[in-house]
Amino acid sequence: MLLITKRRWIGALFRHNVSAVSKMTTIKSARQVIDALNAEGSDIDIILTEVDLSMTKGMKLLKYIMRNNELRRIPVIMMSAQDEVSIVVKCLRLGAADYLVKPLRTNELLNLWTHMWRRRREHG
Repeated sequence: MLLITKRRWIGALFRHNVSAVSKMTTIKSARQVIDALNAEGSDIDIILTEVDLSMTKGMKLLKYIMRNNELRRIPVIMMSAQDEVSIVVKCLRLGAADYLVKPLRTNELLNLWTHMWRRRREHG
């Protein structure tokens, strides 16, 4: 799992509640995002990123991932405190697998992660 966020508690939530996450990379800077995608792209099962990241620009990151033939196979879940329909629709049209509105609820996050992880494993 590649987690792109400025907030440590989101990573802690996954580490504490999802035993199936064997490796989670938490990233805070744009340079780390590109480095991680280039180095670990084939090993990443799911990407969870914020829409409103000031340093990586969530929408630009989503476009970058979807333009790359190797990376576009990875489900990308966008998250934000913004619940405007236009932003949700834009993310989904750009290729996001789903969109979560913060504050995140533990059960919602875990159910979505489990579904995406299983789907990714089944379809390679």
